[in-house]
Amino acid sequence: MRKLRLLDETLRNGQQSLWATRMRTKSMLPIAPVMDEAGFDTICVMAGVSFETTAMYLFEDPWERIRLLRRHMPKTPLDALVRARNLWGWQSQPYDVQTLYLKTLLRNGVDSFKVFDGLNDLRNMDWLIREGKRLGFKVKGLVGYNDSPAHTDAYLAGKAMEFRSHGVDALILSDSAGVMFPERVRSALTAIRQAIGDLELHFHSHTITGLTKEGCREAIRAGVDVIWTAARPLAYGTSIPSTLDIVRMAREEGRDIDVDEKRVEQIDDWFYWVTHEERREIPEEVRFDPAFYQRYVGHQIPGGMISNLVKQLQDLGLEHRLPEVLEEASRVRAELGYPHMSTPFSQFVGVQAVLNVTEGKRYATVPEAVRRYARGSFGKPIHPIDPNVLDILVGDAPLIDSLEGLDEPALPRIRAAHGPFESDEDLLLFLFLNPAAYSNFKKNKQPIAWNPSRCPVTALVKELLNREDLASVELERGPLKLTLS
Repeated sequence: MRKLRLLDETLRNGQQSLWATRMRTKSMLPIAPVMDEAGFDTICVMAGVSFETTAMYLFEDPWERIRLLRRHMPKTPLDALVRARNLWGWQSQPYDVQTLYLKTLLRNGVDSFKVFDGLNDLRNMDWLIREGKRLGFKVKGLVGYNDSPAHTDAYLAGKAMEFRSHGVDALILSDSAGVMFPERVRSALTAIRQAIGDLELHFHSHTITGLTKEGCREAIRAGVDVIWTAARPLAYGTSIPSTLDIVRMAREEGRDIDVDEKRVEQIDDWFYWVTHEERREIPEEVRFDPAFYQRYVGHQIPGGMISNLVKQLQDLGLEHRLPEVLEEASRVRAELGYPHMSTPFSQFVGVQAVLNVTEGKRYATVPEAVRRYARGSFGKPIHPIDPNVLDILVGDAPLIDSLEGLDEPALPRIRAAHGPFESDEDLLLFLFLNPAAYSNFKKNKQPIAWNPSRCPVTALVKELLNREDLASVELERGPLKLTLS
């Protein structure tokens, strides 16, 4: 059996799940050299939402972040997550924009990318896979799982074979909702392995329900090549398992793994400090609760989306109807063909459920985006849409090809209408943000800087010296001894 490897997601998935992608670059750079030496297979540093949030809320240049991380981590391959033909947000991006995005990622220091689509529709990912391979990226295809009659082992294996035929370098089984029981992890990975042969195989799962850790154990036993993990302060809760726990689990199971535990502990310690500085909470490891699982597995709405639903209902004075909305969301998700509950499909399901409950008549009001989804604008649904619902959503309207118009060049038009831009990076930031947000970013952009003296030890000493109940502070490490009074 091959050595187990880890893809570190602290700087992307971990902080996206727990901190709404609000970690500043200054919190990443001091520990980056240690991460580079820890033995990770790859370190993921960016996704579409990272670009938007970094610029819009932190006023940092996300491209500069990538370049700085590359400079501080010269050895380990850097990775990005790419959302099919959308790249980011809801709008499809023409092929020339997709290619420019990949070229710019590569030029700034990203070596590989994972490509996913909320409908597992390979047509939506084909261009990115082919262009990624042409440009020299390592390209990884993600098969998304959620609990439904459609997501059989045969379905997952079939999607894996499609990815292999498209030429990807690795295949990812992703359980982003965290709903796979351990035995299901094993059966799915076994079916996928039979379909893809010796192609590199990843497993990724969020710890929302408490099933993931034992699911990772089954993945290790099944011979998976790579598991995604995060530093302990950015792990568990709605995030993914901690690196140290998976390293130790692998060794318990007799799998070879070349990850340095001492450096992983250093990384954990640093992010404990960052968490303290940012006044964030460290989530506890989730324990499996059958009652919660039964309530959650039907709708699989992410925690952030549930918060939005609560706010909508509060504005209407109907927050007491949240249980009805979640129950209705389970029905809507099934009727719409079990899309993966990520943007934009979680919004489609959640908003439609709110409308169905608050208006007292199901599908009396339907957002235009939901109608376009039913007509094919976002790709082929995972499972056929309920025929009765389809009649309501589509009626006599024609179907839409999700790739229509993508081969028409957009960059000349964008440059003529909104340029000149300082660089390709600047043009792409304009596309990531709306015009007002882009203008606001340009006016308020902050330099990326950090104070090396503001580190855990110096902060501890200063804190202790400020305490009136202590006469002196003594520090000792090896032969060095320092007394302050």
